[in-house]
Amino acid sequence: MNKLLALTLLASFLLLNACSPFSKVYSEEEPGVNMYKYHTFNWQNNENTTEGNKGPEWLTRSTQTQIRNAVEQHLERQGFAKCTDKPDLIVHYHVVVKNEVLYVPEWPCDRPGEGHNGGHYDRCNRIRPVQYREGTLIIDLIDTKDGTQVWRGAAVSTLNNMMPNEVDDRIKSAIKAIFKKFPTKPKTLA
Repeated sequence: MNKLLALTLLASFLLLNACSPFSKVYSEEEPGVNMYKYHTFNWQNNENTTEGNKGPEWLTRSTQTQIRNAVEQHLERQGFAKCTDKPDLIVHYHVVVKNEVLYVPEWPCDRPGEGHNGGHYDRCNRIRPVQYREGTLIIDLIDTKDGTQVWRGAAVSTLNNMMPNEVDDRIKSAIKAIFKKFPTKPKTLA
């Protein structure tokens, strides 16, 4: 790979991440399930998920409440109602945070024998690691009758150097992006 191509790929990666805070957003539904046969939902209520996962310092009670409120708003926009007595769906979310490393070429190559004129196939042989934290917000909808997961949505994002207000904005954006991929309501025949 020549210098220009390597720089172009790195610049593209950084530009894409600068334009969108999410490196990946996806959703998947159980094949053959009509999501709109369900009408009500409630949160999974057990010791591990009542208040979300423990973990990153920014996952405060306020943040957890914000996640729940935003998910509820989006589900209600889709036509689902929150119900505490025998809901059709159970909602569960969790956040996974992990440390990642991206290896990037170190430019310019300043040692003799490296780089364009060094005879090493026109590439720099030195790379440097760039460490960052990656967070994934996952939302699951579970059928209460048989316990099967019928839908999952997730958004992956970089979490480094975020202020508390940026975390709030990122959560709102993540949930909005996840629900953009929610199955559309089937059109009824008139």
